[in-house]
Amino acid sequence: MKWFTVDTIFDSLRPVYRAGKTIGMFSHTIDFKRQTLSTSTRDQILLVVTILMDVYALTVSTRMTYSFSNSILLNVGIYCSVNLGIIITLSTSLCNRLVVRRMFRMINTLNHVDQLLMSYGFQLNHQLNHLLTCLYMAAPILTNFLMFISTFFIAHERTAQQFNGAQIIVFLRSSLVFTIFGSYISVTLTSIYMRFRGLNEVISKQFPTSLMADPYKTSNIPVPSVVSTVRCIGDVHGKLSDTIVDFNYCFALQILLMMASAFGYTLFSIFGIIHAFSYPEVDQSHQISMNNMVYGCIYLSFIIQVVVTGSLVTQECKRTVVFVHKAVCYGFYDSIILRQLKFLSQQLQSIAPRVSCLLFDFEWPFLISVAATLVMHIVILVQFDLSIIANKV
Repeated sequence: MKWFTVDTIFDSLRPVYRAGKTIGMFSHTIDFKRQTLSTSTRDQILLVVTILMDVYALTVSTRMTYSFSNSILLNVGIYCSVNLGIIITLSTSLCNRLVVRRMFRMINTLNHVDQLLMSYGFQLNHQLNHLLTCLYMAAPILTNFLMFISTFFIAHERTAQQFNGAQIIVFLRSSLVFTIFGSYISVTLTSIYMRFRGLNEVISKQFPTSLMADPYKTSNIPVPSVVSTVRCIGDVHGKLSDTIVDFNYCFALQILLMMASAFGYTLFSIFGIIHAFSYPEVDQSHQISMNNMVYGCIYLSFIIQVVVTGSLVTQECKRTVVFVHKAVCYGFYDSIILRQLKFLSQQLQSIAPRVSCLLFDFEWPFLISVAATLVMHIVILVQFDLSIIANKV
């Protein structure tokens, strides 16, 4: 039994768009029925209000003293990570407003790709996309609310008691912008990945791509129809490649800053746990360190999600070239069809975009390098901390 009807990518992305619009992350209006983009006076007011809230949060954060423990390294690290996170929330709203047309073009392109794939018998499961969107958002949002309730209303920490109601709201919004925008990025990459996967399935269905397949699969099909299929495959791959380029253009700077903040907060939250166990007599620092560690896990999950989904997109894009080459090798074609396949092969080799933040590509080796760098910096911080402890003794 279907609880909801989702027919297009616009409908599948609606939950994360609604959540982002509620907290001011998006200051534009999408008409999901007409599939159009517009900017109203209400959107202008929303943008101004969100900027003022971010500026207020940054002003409050820079004036606060974060005395989590007796470690200067830990206090300064968390202080810088928190302020960088607030700066990111401020830049996110502004950047989204500047690249809003290109963001909408990316979604519109994916919608056109769906129609082309549907003409060849491939039907995307938009219900599944909608469910993945809800899951991407639900887990970090629920964790954020639980952590804020625990920090400000249950634990009664000394640092949390410095904030009033308005400050709690703006800090909660900053945290939600970070997590919801991370979910939006992951959902977008997942959508691109599923279209590349659908394209590869269409190629394997239309052409022989293995030794077990019939090498004369296209012999009973008119040559103009096969040539049209080859050109359509090239068109779909070009459109999907354009979405990767648009994604890098729209989100490269924001992803880079978010990863820097996430890496710093994760680093110092792990270091805080180690430092807390070095002073077992301080109970309050244990609670604060555990809360910071939970936030660190939330931010670390963002790094993992982006790298994993980005790597899958790049890998599936490369597989398209492999499938076309297999079709050339394992099939017997008319000279006109073979020439079109060779042209398509040249196109795929010349257009090979990668998901990146313009400094490094999001692939599996990058995730390993992040883990290695994290461990290395933790060891360095622990060594500094142990030397400070030794000098005090």
